[in-house]
Amino acid sequence: MLETVLLIKKQSTSTVIGLMLALSCLQVVASELVRAGWIEKAVLYPQGIVLHAKLDTGAKTSSLHASDPEYITRDGKEWVRMNVTNRNIETVMIEAPIVRNVKIKRHFGDKQSRPVVLLDLCIGNVRKTEEVNLVDRAGMNYQLLIGRNFLEGALMIDSGATYRLSPDCSG
Repeated sequence: MLETVLLIKKQSTSTVIGLMLALSCLQVVASELVRAGWIEKAVLYPQGIVLHAKLDTGAKTSSLHASDPEYITRDGKEWVRMNVTNRNIETVMIEAPIVRNVKIKRHFGDKQSRPVVLLDLCIGNVRKTEEVNLVDRAGMNYQLLIGRNFLEGALMIDSGATYRLSPDCSG
């Protein structure tokens, strides 16, 4: 009987120690992530234009407002040329090859085909070259939506905060 009690106590202790180790590992991973607000300023490189972005864990890929994209062919490949204007009425022209087209399931159920380009984005001190789909976001509050692919392993969102970070990816 005493041996059974000691065995149970030993197993319980091992379980508790295992859980404590697992939790400490999670804390280390979480502490390595940069804490961002759900709205942040983002810089689009190499143009250097600052955009207000919504960080959205519900979206897998990032999206950029493109109201009148012009599709061109260069070296036998399809490219897109578009102007991006921020809230300060600064405008830059972007030309990029289309890497693929993606079907996005919209919140009211239908699917929309969108072109995808690679863009260099910076939030805080996190800079990544990311697939970004192009869509008319004229009715939205933020012309850039940052999805999970950019956020993963880099940013943790504080849903009660905005503008916690200043873009600093110059290096």
